[in-house]
Amino acid sequence: MIFLNQNQIDEVVDLFNQGKIIAFPTETVFGLGVLSTKKEYFEELVRVKKRDPNKPFTLMISSLEQVEDILYVSPLAKKIINKFSPGPLTIILKAKENIPSYLDLNTGFVGIRIPDSKFILSVLEKLNKPLLVPSANPANLEPAKNDKEAYDYFKDEISGIVKGGSTSNIPSTVVKIDGENITMLREGSIKLKEILEVK
Repeated sequence: MIFLNQNQIDEVVDLFNQGKIIAFPTETVFGLGVLSTKKEYFEELVRVKKRDPNKPFTLMISSLEQVEDILYVSPLAKKIINKFSPGPLTIILKAKENIPSYLDLNTGFVGIRIPDSKFILSVLEKLNKPLLVPSANPANLEPAKNDKEAYDYFKDEISGIVKGGSTSNIPSTVVKIDGENITMLREGSIKLKEILEVK
């Protein structure tokens, strides 16, 4: 396990491209990321987090174009994403039929988030592939807020930790958009009222 600085973008990208798991700060809480391209990466993330394998992970992306080939992005979803992203909003959208089953776990839906963090956005742009990113904590424990807490949780079970602390320490707001229906699943700093105003 190595500690990395936020200016070591290429090193972080290289580790992700090798399928390694890295903890890093975001504007919400500390995240735990791995490339979304292989089922074995998903399985390793489940193992490290000690998480229910039937619970899908959010895809962290740098732009909407990255996910439009696997998810249906309705005009309403696009409007909401454009208004609140990059930012602390996770939007759960309908998956297309060709999506790998480990991404939607046969629910037909996947959550996406464009983070408002210069560091991780730069990493995502260089990767040009989505990451699977839950919060950095074993299941049922509080999310890590800085590199020390992330290290205490995972030690050598992960390959790297990016130094720093998360900003708000409030998990992202999570909404599900199905057609014209908007359902709030978790309220964070962005409130349902603000989202409904976009309609």
